[in-house]
Amino acid sequence: MVIVDAHCDTLTKAVDNKTDIFENNYHWDIKRALKYDGFVQFMSIFQNPDIIKPTFKRALYYIEKAESFEKKYPQFKICKSYLDIKHNLTLNKVCALLTIEGGDILHGKTENLQTLYDKGIRSITLTWNYANELGDGAKESKNGGLTPFGHEIVKSMQDLGMIVDVSHADEKTFWDIIDISIKPIIASHSNAGAVHENPRNLNNDQLKAISDIGGVIGVNFYTEFIDKPGRVNSDSLIRHIEHICEVAGEDAVGLGADFDGMESLPEDVKGVESLDIILNKLARMNYSETVIRKITGGNFLRVISEIL
Repeated sequence: MVIVDAHCDTLTKAVDNKTDIFENNYHWDIKRALKYDGFVQFMSIFQNPDIIKPTFKRALYYIEKAESFEKKYPQFKICKSYLDIKHNLTLNKVCALLTIEGGDILHGKTENLQTLYDKGIRSITLTWNYANELGDGAKESKNGGLTPFGHEIVKSMQDLGMIVDVSHADEKTFWDIIDISIKPIIASHSNAGAVHENPRNLNNDQLKAISDIGGVIGVNFYTEFIDKPGRVNSDSLIRHIEHICEVAGEDAVGLGADFDGMESLPEDVKGVESLDIILNKLARMNYSETVIRKITGGNFLRVISEIL
């Protein structure tokens, strides 16, 4: 079955460390993704503001590096539309959707959004943990929600055919985005706050709101967002899947592992090669094959087909 993972930082990590994405000792690489019947990976370009000042110029550099990987490895294809993905899955290629994590790299300029779209970016996580020119982050609320520029960017993204991602947004910014969205949105890598309370996780009203407009929540594999410190395994993660299914429905949950973007995975998950553990456990829990296919990729593919 086709796997869609809505968030990983492998591209950023590989470029920053001058390593490779075909085979490495990270959480994700092309070689391991090829073991599945089909794989679509949202590949995030992230500049950590705790370390460097994010810039538009450097975002373009990451895109160039992604293109160089595409030229180097025929099994890897950067896709810009749903039809692009469909075609390349039939060729057994690992499909990548390039995304931006943190809208601060736009520098308050709408024209930069058009450039990113033209360069192949198809989704933007509007904020990271902190407030920026678009809105407030999960760990810093100072704008009072979505800013006028953020409002303009959400509208422009949906007009262009880009996926709006609300992971990392604070609650006021989240609801402001919901209020103006005319297309499905996603929370690419967020968990259920009712299962484990954390500023990065979503409450039940937020889960339902995403579902109500046809969106999808990608469950995050970072242990900090799964459960309290201690023994965290795939069963702990599946509790988030179960809860989101119960509150938002089977059409609103997917995978957003955050591979190579966090410190610790569940103890029985090593990386992308371990996704079978989740699939097999869901099957043993009497989830139907139809529902498992939705969770592992079908729901995100639906959103992609409606927007790209």
